[in-house]
Amino acid sequence: MAGFQLKFEVDGWGAVDMAVSQAAKKLDLAAARALRKTAQWLRTHSSREIAKELRIAQSPIRHRFDIFSQSTAKEVKLWVGLRPLSVHYLGTPKQTPTGVSVGHRAYEDAFISPMKTKHLLVWRRKGRERLPLEKVVEDWASEGVTALEKWEKRAEQRFVELFEQEARHVFQTA
Repeated sequence: MAGFQLKFEVDGWGAVDMAVSQAAKKLDLAAARALRKTAQWLRTHSSREIAKELRIAQSPIRHRFDIFSQSTAKEVKLWVGLRPLSVHYLGTPKQTPTGVSVGHRAYEDAFISPMKTKHLLVWRRKGRERLPLEKVVEDWASEGVTALEKWEKRAEQRFVELFEQEARHVFQTA
């Protein structure tokens, strides 16, 4: 459990009143900072674990996280986009005789786009005809939810640690 000990050196009752009135604002500021840092910590560790499970780089996963906070907010929202990833984020696509391989995965009847794009996109035909096409994607929602649930349990403990640090910092710099 968190505990705080405050030591005041004051000249009179006026200084005591001012210090006590500012303490609530300082603790609110420390809590807001701790919340924001906890959300960043949760984003870092959960995206690292998801990338390790999927055996891909962290960058495409990390870009799916967004943190909404205000400087003195009493809440922070961590938004995670769980839509499927296009497979070109999983590695460099290579055309094989039976389809396309990307990283440790193989996609039958797929082909690499001949378009002039920055990324080598992987497509698959929906039917027997030339069109329509569909982009080959990899679903990662289940891995994402399990990793977030795992790290969410540790986030409360991390918030307490960060709140203690921030409260110490706020009162020492005053």
